Amino acid sequence: MNSSDQIFLQDFCDKQFSAVIEARVKDIINHYNDSPDTYVFVEGPRWSTLGFEKISAGWNGYVDSPIKVKDIRIVEGPQGRVSGKMAWIGQIIEMIVNVHGEEKKIRFRGTFVIGKNDEGEWKIEHEHFSQPASDPYGTGDWLPKGDNNE
Repeated sequence: MNSSDQIFLQDFCDKQFSAVIEARVKDIINHYNDSPDTYVFVEGPRWSTLGFEKISAGWNGYVDSPIKVKDIRIVEGPQGRVSGKMAWIGQIIEMIVNVHGEEKKIRFRGTFVIGKNDEGEWKIEHEHFSQPASDPYGTGDWLPKGDNNE
């Protein structure tokens, strides 16, 4: 990834994450493409949210919930690519949240797929934040230790 793409992708993430930390719901929602096809895999407990209206309702509920985001730190990445009117951004983040007075650190892998709209603005088309399943196949990790497997 070239340095200008790296700066652009980092800036996009920083803007979205600062809006989340500061619970600026209008700014959070403004980062999404206003389309019934915008698709989000939330970190839970739902599997997904389809459509801008439902995503907007979800963020309004989130900022009014007992979850208060104190910080979001990128611990790996972002990695990504910009190609024409589309880009993707992947990173591993650590969120510091306060839930009912209890502070928690939660690590997620996160991806944004963003597209440039007709006005030249970059908007989230797809978002995926999740944690790895402990051992979904019951076989352990198939990537041997030392082969880029920490």
